[in-house]
Amino acid sequence: MGDLFLAIDAGGTAVKAAVFDANGQLVASRAVDVVTIHRDNGWVERDPEAFWRNTAVAIRELTATVIDPARVAAIACTGFGNGIFLVDEQGNGTRDGIVSVDHRAQSIVDEFHRDGTAADMEAFSGHRIWGGQTIMQLIWLARNEPRVVEKTRWALACKDYIRMRLTGVAASDPTDASGGGLLDLTSGAYDPAYFERLGIGIFNERMPPLVENTGIAGQISPTAATETGLLAGTPVVSAMMDVSACVMGSGVIGSNALTMIAGTWSINAIETDRTVRENPPILNMLHRDRACRLLADGSPTSAANLSWYLAQAAGGAIDVALANALVAASPVTGRRCHFMPFVNGPAPRRGAFVGLVNSDDRGSMLRALYEGVAFQHRRHGETVVNYVAPHRPSIIRLAGGASKSRVWSQIFADICGMPVEVSEGDELGALGAAMCAAVATGHYADLAAAARGMCRVTRTAMPDEAVRPFYEDRYREFLTLDQKLADLF
Repeated sequence: MGDLFLAIDAGGTAVKAAVFDANGQLVASRAVDVVTIHRDNGWVERDPEAFWRNTAVAIRELTATVIDPARVAAIACTGFGNGIFLVDEQGNGTRDGIVSVDHRAQSIVDEFHRDGTAADMEAFSGHRIWGGQTIMQLIWLARNEPRVVEKTRWALACKDYIRMRLTGVAASDPTDASGGGLLDLTSGAYDPAYFERLGIGIFNERMPPLVENTGIAGQISPTAATETGLLAGTPVVSAMMDVSACVMGSGVIGSNALTMIAGTWSINAIETDRTVRENPPILNMLHRDRACRLLADGSPTSAANLSWYLAQAAGGAIDVALANALVAASPVTGRRCHFMPFVNGPAPRRGAFVGLVNSDDRGSMLRALYEGVAFQHRRHGETVVNYVAPHRPSIIRLAGGASKSRVWSQIFADICGMPVEVSEGDELGALGAAMCAAVATGHYADLAAAARGMCRVTRTAMPDEAVRPFYEDRYREFLTLDQKLADLF
């Protein structure tokens, strides 16, 4: 048996292929950009064939010169949750894939809130319904593209599409299926009667079988072996949605840590054994081989705001290293503007610098941006922690782009008033998927054991009590501004 694990992580802007050993050390990785299509009508889609070609390129760049494919014990995929890829029997797309930031179904969400359907759905699935959610996208497709649905054999999550191209086998896992609002959380299974009530009975025969996170879902097919350089017959594990994978890669087991994933989305997650039915969060997933639930709340309001600022507002004149230096040099308690981190929505909110005066400069504006992202994480974190009250986590485990910045990690600690730990490695989502492969091949007994063996905390930012009153005032100002601007927009 091989001694390495290949993880494929399909994100919002790139697909990464990363190889880890049994100690969780990154051996090698490659990333290839993928094109996300932002259409004039607001739809956000991805060409599935181009998506697969770029995935195959990323893998082949490793197998051609960097690693011996015979050393790969198993492969695991992770990727963004929600959205949907419709494919035929061979795994070819019957239309462009729909990405989770596509909210074309929002009008149906609004309709369901008016007629009471939303309350019934949320009680059934344990999730707050929203425009980019898989179940809502299926309803939109059934209503608007019935001929495409008729041609479709499987409705797949992002990572499940990639796995099908690797193996020829359609499957999903409990995190993606439950996280998309597709499952009855009590039974942990699809419910055909529920789909019929929602007008999507046509999808009952188009939902992929469920395979547990650490289960083998298929093997590398001869066709995929030719395209990627992997060995035919290599096991491919079911794995998990990127939110679950990132929590696993951060090494979080149990409810003592609140995981904050600061990437495109502000994701704030906590493990629990509790059942949540009333006022549910945006994610309520069967997690870690169904050992617990993973509750998460969030919005597309996180570190991607910095990417926008550097590319668009700064025109490429500032890179991340300089941005961090400018923020570090900007006085913590100095007077500055606020930044509302809604460049990517959700509507009716919009991004904005508010309260600019002539003393503001690049450093103060960037510090305001870093703070705005952290304020929004705090807001979502407080919401999700309420589900496990009176228990409160004692630490934050920070992942995603913001975790790579020491000054941003410190801002999170100061704003949230909690120690912020950062785990080793830059590819924590891929590591979480690799952990599923390590368990599937017998290197660890379960995912908790894999977390102990493959994850390590490398640094901690402690909150500065001297600036807590300042940040409490700024947080209240942020919430007030947000409400007034949302009403205005």
